Amino acid sequence: MNIRNRIIPIPQQFTCQPGADILLGTPGCANFRVITEACTCDPVVKSADTLVRDTLGGLLGVCACCTDGSVTVTLRLTDAPADAANADQGYRLTVAENAVTLEGFGSAGLYYAAVTLSQIAKLEAGELKLPRCEILDWPQLRTRGHFMESRFGSNCMTLDDWKAVVDNMAAMKMNQLCISVYGCWCVQYDGRVSEYMYLPIRKYPKLKVPVVKRYWSPEKNAWVDEETLPPMVEQDFFGELIAYGKTKAVEVFPLFNSYGHNTLIPAQYPEVSAKEEDGTPTLHGFCTRNEKTYELMFNIYDEIIDRYLKPNGITSFHMGLDEVHGGIANNAQDIYKFRDARCHCPKCKDAEKEDLYIDHAIKLMKHLKERGMKSIYMYSDMLVPHKWGDMKKDSTERMMHAINENGLRDVAVIDWWTYSDFQEGLMFQSTRPEQGLRRTVKPWNGYYHWNLVFNPLKNVYLLGKMAREEGCEGMQSYSAWDLSYDRTHVAQADYAWNFEGTGTTDEASRAYAKAKFPSRAADAERAFKLFDTITATSNTKYAEGEFGVANRIIMANTLAYYSYSYVNPDKAYPRSFPGEAMEKILEHREYYERAILSIAAMAHQAENIWQCIAKDSRCDIKMARRYAWEAAHYYTLAEDYLALLQMFDLYGDGKLCAYKKAKMSELAGSRKLARLSLMERFEQVKEDFLRPSHLRNHSIFMQFFADLEAYLLRTDAADVSLDFKDFSLLASAQFMKLR
Repeated sequence: MNIRNRIIPIPQQFTCQPGADILLGTPGCANFRVITEACTCDPVVKSADTLVRDTLGGLLGVCACCTDGSVTVTLRLTDAPADAANADQGYRLTVAENAVTLEGFGSAGLYYAAVTLSQIAKLEAGELKLPRCEILDWPQLRTRGHFMESRFGSNCMTLDDWKAVVDNMAAMKMNQLCISVYGCWCVQYDGRVSEYMYLPIRKYPKLKVPVVKRYWSPEKNAWVDEETLPPMVEQDFFGELIAYGKTKAVEVFPLFNSYGHNTLIPAQYPEVSAKEEDGTPTLHGFCTRNEKTYELMFNIYDEIIDRYLKPNGITSFHMGLDEVHGGIANNAQDIYKFRDARCHCPKCKDAEKEDLYIDHAIKLMKHLKERGMKSIYMYSDMLVPHKWGDMKKDSTERMMHAINENGLRDVAVIDWWTYSDFQEGLMFQSTRPEQGLRRTVKPWNGYYHWNLVFNPLKNVYLLGKMAREEGCEGMQSYSAWDLSYDRTHVAQADYAWNFEGTGTTDEASRAYAKAKFPSRAADAERAFKLFDTITATSNTKYAEGEFGVANRIIMANTLAYYSYSYVNPDKAYPRSFPGEAMEKILEHREYYERAILSIAAMAHQAENIWQCIAKDSRCDIKMARRYAWEAAHYYTLAEDYLALLQMFDLYGDGKLCAYKKAKMSELAGSRKLARLSLMERFEQVKEDFLRPSHLRNHSIFMQFFADLEAYLLRTDAADVSLDFKDFSLLASAQFMKLR
């Protein structure tokens, strides 16, 4: 019985012991009794006790609260070995003669021992047995988890959805969930600025933004078209979520951005907005030399601390402060106007950007420390110049001096983020341990689930390696929640817990396949390799005159809709779609068509593999079905453009015969039906909170092909007039409304 493969994350030490397996029971008949010596008044200990009883009792169909078998399952707290890192999260699990012993070196460690027991306990051949073994385990990094962006998907999550995230993380021994409760981006859908506020701020009631839900639902056989507040705002359950996280040893705390990603507050309260030189509010960013700015910010911070954090004993807060830069489309009234993130009022205009940034960060950090925050997170933007912000030079020394001078070294935690799959592509090569600051690294989980799911295991590996070698305290991914990122999440849990034991990204992927699909692991591993090739990145630099684009760029930025939702200063808005995509493809048709054909073939093969795995009850059927849907998505997206290229060839010089027109109409209709089928499957395999963001983009494709089919059906062959680089003349009102 190989139980080691079932344990997530990979344990530090696993020792098999000689002797017969220990029988815990058969269906309907228990041979164990649970004894919890630790005090269950600790909510984490109570969760450990409940998990053990629910797991063993559930497998056998008995009530584990009243069993009295010969095997004792004991839960206790005990002292840690001297060499255990982060000892309060460590544990020892021993399976011996007539005894299964779970020893936590702290309450979190005891819960993780219960998690491990729940992973290794399986009913096989009508018996619940465990091999004799000892597992001694602890995490290498103290904090492990996700930062959940305030973006598509999370804006529709209910309390139960958020609890499911906590459960998912706890099952991987992750212990930190940071939730963005305020963040803003540019104009995209509906001609509106993309703004997100997840908490009802009583002192500033204008800080509310509805979620627009607009898509076709195959399940309802109708259009969904409504606006609602995010459930977290409407039901005000953030405090309840924090309390729930504490029962699973998961610390839940907020990120509230303020300098970058900031349009809602300055638009609703323009007295704190950054100013043009003539005093006009930019409605983007703050005037950081205005005391009213800090009156507002501290009022918001205090309300969050007093209502949600302090009652639950939470002492962590993330300030954000990333990507501070100006840009277009930061106000819906003038989408092409450049608006600076910095203020140009008399007090600010002559100051250096770095000084304004540092002063702002220090003011916020000092207030948060005064309010009892002991871990104040801030992005690494100020400590490393990068192309995404206005910080073009290294101001580390000034920032370090300000942190030290204001007594903030003990609470400042620098959050180092970068998302390349290649070492030379990272925005930094070190988290600068010589500075002596607390540090955490931030890979990403793929993030853009509403556009295209991929699995950046290489990025997770690189950041995990840096964290391990440089003594960082944690790893917290940049995330948007979709369980289709499960392989990345497990790899992140593994690398944060036991970097050396996890090995290469191929080994991490292989371990995941064995854990989730044990009877079909080789097939799953092949399907993942197909996925990784379909969405591969490239580190190739092409010579002048050569052309080449990585598969991920082709899929995510050329074929899929999402990148065309952004305002481009050189193009009309809404953008021409799929005209712009076809323009790119036709310019380098040989390259693109070859790549798209390859993607379609690989996706079709991967879907077949996952469909077969989904029929094997020994595997994680739900995940197999989900991965089959992702493969179908890749395939459908590729086939849509192959059909458009086929129609382009049929159209030729524009002189259509009835046969060619009918063939084009048939192709358009088939693509409409293929997209509808994909959408129907989506509603069967993915959560409701993902529908608005995913299905809107799919509805755009569906409606385009519906419009094209309708145009061809009602137009005589001789009168058909198409521009494959601009289909706007045949776009329906519904298509434009979706844009």
